[in-house]
Amino acid sequence: MIKYTLAFILAATLVACGNNNSGFSADESTELSTEPVKVTTPLNTADTITIIASGANMSEMKFNLKSLKVPAGKTLTVALENQSTDATMPHNIVFIQEGKANDVGQAGLHNKENGYVSPDDKNVIAHSPLVQIGETAYFTFTTPAAGNYEFICSYPGHWGMMKGAFVTE
Repeated sequence: MIKYTLAFILAATLVACGNNNSGFSADESTELSTEPVKVTTPLNTADTITIIASGANMSEMKFNLKSLKVPAGKTLTVALENQSTDATMPHNIVFIQEGKANDVGQAGLHNKENGYVSPDDKNVIAHSPLVQIGETAYFTFTTPAAGNYEFICSYPGHWGMMKGAFVTE
């Protein structure tokens, strides 16, 4: 009887969690996985979005999302998980003004000590630290005013491929 009660509670929880009332939406660039679902616990009361960086080499590196849409002015926690398999593939995620990927990436080249992000760059909205393979980094920020933005990995040579649209509304 306990076994069936636990199964019912688990099923009800999964159905309830399947509703997307948070206002977030994401365009997945990867196919559905048969891997177990990882549950991310927020560090605070903010909503948490997990973004995965992966790839075995420079031509395969990518984020699992092509776009991310969130409410403007929302406190958001991002969990950046590095699932790359090549030891030379550290990654970060940098939320930036639209059309400024090259500028932010170039400025980051001179800021290795700050995870390849210039601390004075006005084009940067928020960023994670540099994340090594198998690590997950969490950071929290308030989403900007309604508009179109981007996200990139500013590690040298990555921002041309590792990018996506970031929309607030």
